Amino acid sequence: TMYLLGPFYRWIVEIFADRVNHLPLVRLFIFSLDHAIVLFIGWLIVWSISLLFRRRKRIVWKWELYRNLFIFYLILLSQVTIFRNLDESFTVKFVMHPLSDIMWVPFVDSIKLFMQGSIFAAYYNVVGNIVWFMPLGFFCGMLYGSKKGESRSLKYGFLTSFFIEFAQFIFYTGVSHIDDIICNVLGSWLGFLLYRLIKKRRKK
Repeated sequence: TMYLLGPFYRWIVEIFADRVNHLPLVRLFIFSLDHAIVLFIGWLIVWSISLLFRRRKRIVWKWELYRNLFIFYLILLSQVTIFRNLDESFTVKFVMHPLSDIMWVPFVDSIKLFMQGSIFAAYYNVVGNIVWFMPLGFFCGMLYGSKKGESRSLKYGFLTSFFIEFAQFIFYTGVSHIDDIICNVLGSWLGFLLYRLIKKRRKK
C-alpha cells in the first residue's frame, strides 16, 4: 500500500511501462520513499513537540536541519533494505532458514552477475550499495570533523551494514551478502572523502 505516492507510481507506469525493464525496482524505491515520508512526518511531529520543552535552550537550526535530514536518510535506508515487503506495510516476520543462505565468499556472485547476469542488476548491486552509504560517511564528517570523521565513517558504515544484513537474514527480506558490507563500507568512506573535499574547496 502506498499512502502518498500511489498516483505518482501509476503515472510512471503509464508512461514508462514499455520503455523500462526494471519497473519492480522502481516500484520498490517509490514504495520505500512513500513509507519513509509517512514515518518522517511522524518524527517531525514528535520533534516539533520536543522543541516546546527546549525553549530555554539555544536552538541551532542548521544542526536541527542536518539531524532531520540524517534521520530521514536512515528511515529511507531501512525501508529500502529491511522493511521492503510490498504486500504489507510496516511489517516483518521472523523466518527460519539455514546459515548456508548467507553469501560468505566475497566478489564471486558480483563477478558472476557482471559476466552472466543482467548488467543493470550488476551495476545496481555494486554501485547502488556504494552510493546508498555515501550520505552516512558525509554525515560522519559533518558530526565528527576531518580528524575523527574518517574512522567513524568506516566504523559506522560497517556497523550499519552488518545490522542491515543481519536483519535481512532473520526477516528474510533480502540476501545477506559479504559483498554488500564491503560496498557499504566503501561507500561510507567515499562519502567522508566527499565531505573533506567540499570542506577544502570552501576554505579556498
